[in-house]
Amino acid sequence: MVSPRTQPRGASLLGCLFAALLFVVALYYGVGIGRVYWKYYKLTDEMSTSARFAQTTSDDAIRQHLAGVAQDLELPAEARRFVIVRTTNPPLVAIRTQYRVTLELPFHNKVVVLKPHAEIRQ
Repeated sequence: MVSPRTQPRGASLLGCLFAALLFVVALYYGVGIGRVYWKYYKLTDEMSTSARFAQTTSDDAIRQHLAGVAQDLELPAEARRFVIVRTTNPPLVAIRTQYRVTLELPFHNKVVVLKPHAEIRQ
């Protein structure tokens, strides 16, 4: 005897759509947050490279180069204020800056203060 087919209720379809929606929302906000930290790490890498070659470069040239990098990364204007410290005993070059970024999260915005720095012992 053949049993009659019953129509699916659609519960599994709604569950799949809900899971897909959650994935898309997480991806959307994750990309935005990831972009902020990617720029932070790119700036930190450039600061480290500039500190490594600081023996042959003046402070003004380093500031100008890093300000251009911060502008290319579309960072806030306050990120272009670099502090360069050179010491002789022990021989050290330190470069620091600080800036604020607003992360747009669901239902509220979060202000994050980022403080990239690089220190190289020469």
